[in-house]
Amino acid sequence: MPDTEASPPPRNGAGLASLVLGIVACVFSFIPFATEFVAVPSSVAAVAAAFIGWDRIERGVATNRADTVAGGLLGAFALATSVLVYLATHSGDAV
Repeated sequence: MPDTEASPPPRNGAGLASLVLGIVACVFSFIPFATEFVAVPSSVAAVAAAFIGWDRIERGVATNRADTVAGGLLGAFALATSVLVYLATHSGDAV
């Protein structure tokens, strides 16, 4: 029987969290009231989780590069969309 060393399972949680949060942020970024309370925190968390996931990929302990990149891009897109929606809905407010 050959001596095989078991490698630890990949740590793909941060990349998967980034993808899920990025999807949630994109969905809620087009709804004016939900933009401030759901989309912005979700998109910031998605980008942060993508950075953590990317670091894990670079160290070789995670294997979900596509999920991590997609989550980070969706989070960044949702953040930009949220800013535009906020500016569009609050542009006529008096200071």
